[in-house]
Amino acid sequence: MEDIRDIKGLVPVPHAWWWLWVLLVLLIVIVICFWRRKKPAITGETPVPLSAFEIALAAIQKLRSESPPVEVFYTRLSDIVRRFIEGQFGLHAPERTTEEFLAEASLSPARMTLLGGFLQEADLVKFARHRPGEDDTERAATAAEKFIRESA
Repeated sequence: MEDIRDIKGLVPVPHAWWWLWVLLVLLIVIVICFWRRKKPAITGETPVPLSAFEIALAAIQKLRSESPPVEVFYTRLSDIVRRFIEGQFGLHAPERTTEEFLAEASLSPARMTLLGGFLQEADLVKFARHRPGEDDTERAATAAEKFIRESA
């Protein structure tokens, strides 16, 4: 019975826990980097919203630079002026006909004539298939811009 021996005690197994700590720190660094990328930068300054005047003039300049077809040009120009009127005077111009909101508008006679003439021409182009020339489109854009500048 010499070949049978008694049970030996527990053999200590070396623990390499350091790699778990490294993995945990690496995971924390990755999460922080990802979170910082997604988080918008706070500058402390709140952006000043643009006025109806600034929005309208910028939109007219953009429209002029694009030079779309005549129907699209007049439709967009009319929308720009109507949105300006809504923003500047509080009239709900985009949802009303030209006659409806002109009757409600309290503008000077000169501005009313300028606006009425421009919008009636735009209505002719949009609804009656009137074909103005290139000079007419520039005159309409100038009239719209003049009305916006005088009304601001």
